[in-house]
Amino acid sequence: MKKSMFLVFAIAVLSLLVPNPSIAEPTHPNEVGLYTNDDGTGATGTFVVGVPVDVYLVLTRPTDVENGGVPFNVVTGLELQLHFNPVPNDLIVLNTVLPPGSIDIGRYKDITTGILEFIVGIPNTSAISVIDEAAMLVRFTFLKLSSSTTTEVTLRPLPDLPSIPGEMAFLGGDVPLPPYSLLPMYSIGGSHDAGVFEFNGEAVAVESASFGTVKALYR
Repeated sequence: MKKSMFLVFAIAVLSLLVPNPSIAEPTHPNEVGLYTNDDGTGATGTFVVGVPVDVYLVLTRPTDVENGGVPFNVVTGLELQLHFNPVPNDLIVLNTVLPPGSIDIGRYKDITTGILEFIVGIPNTSAISVIDEAAMLVRFTFLKLSSSTTTEVTLRPLPDLPSIPGEMAFLGGDVPLPPYSLLPMYSIGGSHDAGVFEFNGEAVAVESASFGTVKALYR
């Protein structure tokens, strides 16, 4: 129960580069993926070795589907894990950028464990703006040291006591804030086990969930 409130607690405290057509384009509300452009477009994989590469975690079409499908103007929190398979020994995180003043109580920050975890609350003054239906949540700078391995990245919910059972989550809102709405966000890969980005490769083609399936998840 305590961990399930981490995201809300944080908010209260605060009051590379290969063209890749294979991943489905964001077409449904509240899809999250990794891209080489900060607007949720671009390659979902890279062959670049020895050169720093910016990769963006982007939430597309953030929408209050529980209240008439109204688009959110800002995002003020997120909760998810990035999983790297295999656990990388030749991939370095040079930089991770969150909005100024953010509180991140994610437990796993060492990529050599194969997990990067984010449980982030963002102050109203730094709320992430939704621009052209995209909210850039986190900017990473990665450095791949070898071309001998391919590292696949998947996006998953917290394994223990997530704020929304079995789901990644985000806090959306409007201006002025609050109130906030805590809602699930869904992997652009269509599954928590499907890759959304690859280093030394391209993310595997998958089908996005149908809009009917997405709506059913909110019931």
